[in-house]
Amino acid sequence: MNGILSIISHFLSGISASRQHQARLAKLRAENPSCKILSVPVGNVRMGENVAILTGVHLKEVSLGNFSYVSDNSRLVNVTIGNFCSIGPDVQVGLAPHPSRIFVSTYPAFYSKFNGGCPLSFREDKTFDDSVLKTDVGNDVWIGSNAIIPGGIQIGNGAIVAAGSVVVKDVPPYAVVGGNPAEIIRYRFSEDQIEILMASEWWNWPIEKIRHHVDNFIDIEKFRAIVHS
Repeated sequence: MNGILSIISHFLSGISASRQHQARLAKLRAENPSCKILSVPVGNVRMGENVAILTGVHLKEVSLGNFSYVSDNSRLVNVTIGNFCSIGPDVQVGLAPHPSRIFVSTYPAFYSKFNGGCPLSFREDKTFDDSVLKTDVGNDVWIGSNAIIPGGIQIGNGAIVAAGSVVVKDVPPYAVVGGNPAEIIRYRFSEDQIEILMASEWWNWPIEKIRHHVDNFIDIEKFRAIVHS
């Protein structure tokens, strides 16, 4: 009998959790009518216009600019993301650090009482700061699938992070980086062209202006012409 009651209780709890999830989704969608929201962020998420949050996404302390999207199963913590950014699937940004020098063990129970990964801690205080460092992602940035950015990194406007990369240092504007650790592979444009793009700040243009000039976005030289006109 107890086994049956346990199964029923578990079933009812699942129904309740599902209803709460749907209610939170409905609220988020009502508050952000221009956005496509398939996952419920964990907490303190700010969204611009026409943002997309796809399935299985985990967001905490995240700001998403206009027209940016986060693909399936990505996890972002303490991140500011600009406009027109593309975050691929299974991306991880913002990981808690562990001590790697002086401390004998990297296991959190040796340096903190407050760590969800440890059922039992050996301390009554905290001797190492394992908070997630802030990551800033510029505008028009593409981060490929399975990329890892531990935290405390700045990624410049127009940069591309190749799939599977581990980014441990800042990425300049319009650089293409890849590898573990990620290194600069090339730049998307010449220095002169990058200066034009940065100065234009097209990601802040009114949508009507972007629509009007959309054909000029397919070629950097055509774009240069409208900026100088």
